[in-house]
Amino acid sequence: MSISSQHLTTIVDSKPQGPLGTFIPGQTISGKVVYNPPTQVDIDQVLIICKGTCYTKITERHGNHTSHYREKITLFRDQDTIFRGPHTIPSGRYEWPFRFELPIGTDYLRKERSKDHIFQLGSQGLPPTFNFYSAGFSTPPEAKITYQLKVKINPGRVLRTAQSRLELPLWPISPTPLEAPLPLDGPCRGDGRFKSKALRPTQHTFKEKVSHVFGSDPALKTPEINIAVSFKMPRCVSAAQVMPLSFSCKYTRSGQNDPEAPELAFDSCQFVLKAHVDARAKGTIDDHYKNGKSTVIDHCMPGNKMLLPLDGSWVPISNSVRLADMTKRVPHHLAPSFKTFTVAISYTMTVKMRIRHLQLGHVWQLESKFPFEILPGEVEVPAYAEQQQAASIEAGPSALYPPQLQAGNNIPSSSAVLPGYEPAPAPPSYNSGDVWTAATDAKRTN
Repeated sequence: MSISSQHLTTIVDSKPQGPLGTFIPGQTISGKVVYNPPTQVDIDQVLIICKGTCYTKITERHGNHTSHYREKITLFRDQDTIFRGPHTIPSGRYEWPFRFELPIGTDYLRKERSKDHIFQLGSQGLPPTFNFYSAGFSTPPEAKITYQLKVKINPGRVLRTAQSRLELPLWPISPTPLEAPLPLDGPCRGDGRFKSKALRPTQHTFKEKVSHVFGSDPALKTPEINIAVSFKMPRCVSAAQVMPLSFSCKYTRSGQNDPEAPELAFDSCQFVLKAHVDARAKGTIDDHYKNGKSTVIDHCMPGNKMLLPLDGSWVPISNSVRLADMTKRVPHHLAPSFKTFTVAISYTMTVKMRIRHLQLGHVWQLESKFPFEILPGEVEVPAYAEQQQAASIEAGPSALYPPQLQAGNNIPSSSAVLPGYEPAPAPPSYNSGDVWTAATDAKRTN
């Protein structure tokens, strides 16, 4: 009469209301737990727990000694008893429904420290699902924010017990509709000059070569192409918003030997988005801090090889690309920028432009690097919009963000509870094939 987790399944019927298949704060999560024991088993009770946690781990090396500091914060925790025994049940299929309401916010009392300005304390909205880990000798921090459903059969027992987990990806949303992304332009850095004898329409004679070596005749100067490239894209956008992308190329002719209209083409454009994470964990006396970074997006868009205008006019690259289209690791690796009790995340975007000379094949490589923010998503759910009127969403440090994402009043965790547990009726007649269900018994621990 052993109990195995492989016969235990959690099914969520609620449809994610957030972008990219994510759930949102305040959403109701309902579904059922399905248990298919192959043999007769004894069950005392079945619990289901809905919780959110923020976990950090700081590793420090001092010579040959390594220390680990961990901190785990419970953002919220709900618990329901969906089956109460003790009962002996035969083999078969059993289904127990459940229902939870995710809180809108969370609160946690943490002792004040010197670097609290890096993070966010007090009552705040739920942070997004997030997972940061990077192996290496530099001992980067580990930071993880998870939301999950956990089912336990016979909790507290040593034998004949089982449990299963189901992750719930969660993202906060903006309390008001997001504005259309505003592209901002900036120059691309790099060497925009290319000097080559091959740019001459005809080669010098021997006499002209000698004259060029010992003289300074401008007519014999080696021709060059000097370009300046600028790139335009939004600096703050949600992962599901379409980003208008464009660039410009301006050619400056500095000498009489320089080509009048060189034929240049857009070769490719590479987007590299890096996440910068600050994390901390409690130690015996004081907090321990670490920061790290990882590449979230490394996406290359090929060019169309069409001739570029050389007067600095803007050329669109794409009008339909999203951040979510640039990576398959959504949503755990593309979380909105946020700060919470022990974790803070920000982003930088690097755009690498490649311009090619069609005849000679020379490639200019120029890049633009700037702070970037991933905004919370938006959802068209009127009932939820009413709940979010006073919600707080941390928008980040940049002054480029739209005004609707400024922090407002904070909302504490929801105090709503589910209906209380009703006295269990007599066990059903298992020979009749009925499924045993019990009313829920709910407790909330913030």
